[in-house]
Amino acid sequence: MTDRFKRGFRVILTCAGASLRALVPWCLLWFGIKSLLALGWPPDTRGASWSWWSWAITSDLGHFLPFLLFASGVALRSIPGRPFISGRTVALIAVALAGVCYSLDAWVSPELRDSYLGSTSAASADVRRFGPKTPIGLLRNLRYVEANPPAEYSLGLATPQEAPPNVLQWRLHRPVAHAAFGIINILLGILSAELTASLRRATRRNARLAIGVIGGLAFFGCMELASPVPPFLLDGTMRSGVLAAWVPLAFPVLELLVLLHLARR
Repeated sequence: MTDRFKRGFRVILTCAGASLRALVPWCLLWFGIKSLLALGWPPDTRGASWSWWSWAITSDLGHFLPFLLFASGVALRSIPGRPFISGRTVALIAVALAGVCYSLDAWVSPELRDSYLGSTSAASADVRRFGPKTPIGLLRNLRYVEANPPAEYSLGLATPQEAPPNVLQWRLHRPVAHAAFGIINILLGILSAELTASLRRATRRNARLAIGVIGGLAFFGCMELASPVPPFLLDGTMRSGVLAAWVPLAFPVLELLVLLHLARR
């Protein structure tokens, strides 16, 4: 039993290492672009603030890491000497990475944002009225708005007590939906690597890149189309926030089913 546990643990470490190594180049590329944009001209005083940088980095990671997990899926299928990885190992790594995405997006980034706002004199008490925009803070805000509906809803940062309840619900569900997309994206990467394994190296790389980029852009486009914010700003329409968070997953799920069908042929 001990030897079996040790072998399983080594497999998990190998797979986790391969997944993380696949993410590092893309994360470094994004941070490089972020640094160039943040250090533009004229210089911005917030760029010198450690609290702003920590918030910006974790916010970007929370939003974009699920898109990058496609590369982790490809790496899991392409580990030398391990043509087959058990579903249990894949599920463990996928859930762990999705948990990291959710934690950064829903908890760490809002806490750091609140810390940054607290360090600036420009932040009013109303902006931080319900605390950090974590699930707890959003629920507190939602319950207040539902119990005390304002005469007119507003998306103003200084008036969270007037926030539309559907937008608050969307912000509550969106990090969970993003994490779910991260899990699907890992599976898409594994299937894409399997379907393109017999292609020549350059063709294989281009095919995998195309599948990952097109799938990510399509999901991002679906998120933008489903967002309840533009309809509210346009004419006050209050679209369901829960559906707005989860409906965009229809495309990656459909893509996953298509790749599963092709892999089984």
